[in-house]
Amino acid sequence: MKKNRSRQTISLISSSSSDSDEDEFGTQLNPNKKQRVEAVLPAGFLDPIRPEKPTAAAPPITAGNAMVPVREEINNVSAAVEKGKRAAAVTTNTAAVVRNCKQFWRAGDYEGISNGGDVSLADMDHVRVHPRFLHSNATSHKWALGAFAELLDNALDEVCNGATYVNVDMVMKANTKMLVVQDNGGGMTPDKMRQCMSLGYSAKSKMANTIGQYGNGFKTSSMRLGADVIVFSRCRGKYGLSTTQSIGLLSFTFLQNTGKEDIIVPIVDYEKTGETWNKRLKSSDECWQRNLETVVQWSPYDSEEELVGQFNFLEDQGTRIVIYNLWEDDEGLLELDFEADQNDIQTRAGNRDDKKLMTIANDHPSSRRFLTYRHSLRSYASILYRRIPPGFSIILRGKEVEYHDIVDDLIHPQKHVYKPVACASSKDPNMSAAVTLGFIKDAGHHIDVQGFNVYHKNRLIRPFWRLWNASGSDGRGVVGVLEANFVEPAHDKQGFERTTALSRLEARLIHLQKTYWSTNCHLIGYAQRRHSKKPVSPEKEEASPPNADDKSNSTHNTTLAPKSNGKKGQKSSPVVRERN
Repeated sequence: MKKNRSRQTISLISSSSSDSDEDEFGTQLNPNKKQRVEAVLPAGFLDPIRPEKPTAAAPPITAGNAMVPVREEINNVSAAVEKGKRAAAVTTNTAAVVRNCKQFWRAGDYEGISNGGDVSLADMDHVRVHPRFLHSNATSHKWALGAFAELLDNALDEVCNGATYVNVDMVMKANTKMLVVQDNGGGMTPDKMRQCMSLGYSAKSKMANTIGQYGNGFKTSSMRLGADVIVFSRCRGKYGLSTTQSIGLLSFTFLQNTGKEDIIVPIVDYEKTGETWNKRLKSSDECWQRNLETVVQWSPYDSEEELVGQFNFLEDQGTRIVIYNLWEDDEGLLELDFEADQNDIQTRAGNRDDKKLMTIANDHPSSRRFLTYRHSLRSYASILYRRIPPGFSIILRGKEVEYHDIVDDLIHPQKHVYKPVACASSKDPNMSAAVTLGFIKDAGHHIDVQGFNVYHKNRLIRPFWRLWNASGSDGRGVVGVLEANFVEPAHDKQGFERTTALSRLEARLIHLQKTYWSTNCHLIGYAQRRHSKKPVSPEKEEASPPNADDKSNSTHNTTLAPKSNGKKGQKSSPVVRERN
């Protein structure tokens, strides 16, 4: 290769080992000799990739130039070099964020780049999101009340911004029932409103005291309850910024009826100047007006005045969510039942006997939550959080939900501390779980109530989780409560991701329940179990966990539990003890 001040050239040498008789330019080659072709390079081609001063542009290519094919090839090389420079910039900016994570459950920790990198996305293909995804995404909530829990979580997370209540109610509009979820938290700025309507964005994933983390809860929960949702949010101006209010519409009906193939979310913003609310433009006045017309056409409200009137329900700040076009069941009835109890919202499950269930719940008040949480939002919300922040209230249809601690329903309680072994899927190996175990107060009536209530970051993930499926009456009446922050909840927050840490936790909880039942079942009227060896005491158990907890992933390892009877193959039948 030769370099000259007046011009730059590159020598292309063809080897005699070539299988063809012609080179890439169509020139006949001598198989016994090497041929050298000199190509003129564009000015600046051999300069550094990032020159301190701009170089002169390459001369135009003319048809009379004999080296046109070579120059075309060189231009392609130049384009490839530029592409490599841009790819290197992206790699450099994202390397510290992605960290090449190869674990599926941890790959979602990617947070992106605040400035989007140095690369323009105008010439790149984008992934399109079809409106059908709104529905398929919402199917993660197989249980309607689980969708309500997501909306309550968002309101509770606003306690740090001054929220003191969340109000869940049903309102009528043109003889149509609509759901309203409203809080007086910090509200959303115009930018946060757009992030809320986006898929997967969450600013709370790295905050220690918040429940939300996937950036998907609002979309899945609202679309699970109804086809359309409109959001009104007012945010008080801080740090010299103006107070704003925004209206956003996420409407499956609009997208479906207009034949959209991408998810379009019309949003309009207002800004307060003095005592007057004015338009806040993101692009042009025409675009703002078009968004407003779309919102009015596809929302339950008939005019801009009626839309803006919804902000009268909010004070200086807060968010009001209205879900309409609620889903129906196969019989054409609303999935949600608003008539059974005027102070409650229930699911309309056709296979439940309301009268029989309520009779049992009234006769056995300590078992009421177990019997009713599956279909009663009031019952479910009362145990949804391990702790309620002071001064915060959950109001359901005009009546405050009374917080209930399941531990208060237990008799003969025992406390254990479970310390998980350090594993790759555990973000903090020093975390531990305090497990409270006991009999439900109604266990003496031999009601089949059992299971563990497992919380994560104060939120109930698995209510009355039944792990030990023993034959007969073994395990009946044993209820546990714990908060496990070392296992990751699933996206719908109704279960945990299947990891090694979860399998070990399951094995430990089964062991605790078996040990507790076999040593205490006589206290509630069952025959005392006899053991071939003395069971491990809780103190010794915590200090020296069984090997199965450290090495085995099995959730039904029978070696963890003491034998149910001294004789092989013979079971002890439960005996009801005579009570005075």
